[in-house]
Amino acid sequence: MAPGNINDIVAFVAAAEAGSFVGAARVRSMTRSGIAKSVARLEDRLGVRLFHRTTRSLGLTDDGRIFLERCTQILTDLEEAELSMSDGGGEPQGLFRLTAPMTFGRVMVLPLLNDFLASWPKLKADVSFTDRVSDIVEDGIDLAIRIGETRENSSLITRTLTHQHDLVVASPAYLLVNPAPSHPDDLLGHACLNYVSAGQKRAWRFKLENKTILVNPRARLSLDSGEALRDAAIAGAGLAFLPSYVVNQDLADGRLNRLLIDYAAPPVPISLIYPSRRHLSPKVRRFIDLLVRNIAHRSAIVI
Repeated sequence: MAPGNINDIVAFVAAAEAGSFVGAARVRSMTRSGIAKSVARLEDRLGVRLFHRTTRSLGLTDDGRIFLERCTQILTDLEEAELSMSDGGGEPQGLFRLTAPMTFGRVMVLPLLNDFLASWPKLKADVSFTDRVSDIVEDGIDLAIRIGETRENSSLITRTLTHQHDLVVASPAYLLVNPAPSHPDDLLGHACLNYVSAGQKRAWRFKLENKTILVNPRARLSLDSGEALRDAAIAGAGLAFLPSYVVNQDLADGRLNRLLIDYAAPPVPISLIYPSRRHLSPKVRRFIDLLVRNIAHRSAIVI
């Protein structure tokens, strides 16, 4: 990447985060016209418009929002690469405070954390697997994992790790006596197993082409554990709507069947959130690297 390109990207990200060329200029110690010229050069190279401009406001276009996410990730990776060299790699040590959603934490994070602790004997971990959203700064959290859209403090860094793919599943025994649904509306006539978090039942979302279908099935059984829902589905208690990383092995082994394949649920972002990319400690940086290397392929749909 040419130096001019990266400087233009930095200017674009600063403008998007500040909401104005003037604010970006103040943050980057540049002139307003310098920021505007960098953004204009970037738009010319890309052949798209990144901002809606008026005399009083600056807003991202759809292309701009997509490009901002990619650029933010690139700048984060560059800075973390530089930091990893500047401290000589650093040995993870001390207390590592981590929080993650309950099911994702138990199924996806815990095996990696066990290996991580085995590799770094000077490291201790204080971990909370809960669907409760913690205040990262107030609770002194080093790294949080969130599922779904995030609305975090602007001082925090958010990085998309992967996406969750939810599937409708049922056991062969259940399907022997109940016809498989052919449309999401058919779920209303089935025994369904619902996931409940903080007293709220989770809606089942589907997508066909550009249309989103939202279903709130009548729950025969509601549980606050994805693993318990999987076990209930295997036992034939009803249909469940569960992440692929929870049921992939059961699908492969024939304990569960996937249903409504033509109505795939919209992918849900799974994000890493941490207080600052600057002076990121070795324990956080190395664990983020471990998650990035291992999580994406394990959360994909394999059946």
